[in-house]
Amino acid sequence: MAKRPARNKFRDKLADYYLTNREIAKEADRKYKEEKQQGVKRPWTRREKNMLLIIIIALILIILRFFVFS
Repeated sequence: MAKRPARNKFRDKLADYYLTNREIAKEADRKYKEEKQQGVKRPWTRREKNMLLIIIIALILIILRFFVFS
């Protein structure tokens, strides 16, 4: 009986995952560049608004700590 060559299934899945994500990233970059050239302004997402709120609250607390509670 002839011996079958060993197949590395993990490497195949990893390579497929890498190539697929690379194509998705290229497509996203292409869309972003097209929108930027056309001057399309997207509204802020809920996550971006929440992060901005957290940053503002943190800055206020830092200012209070140094000027009020010092």
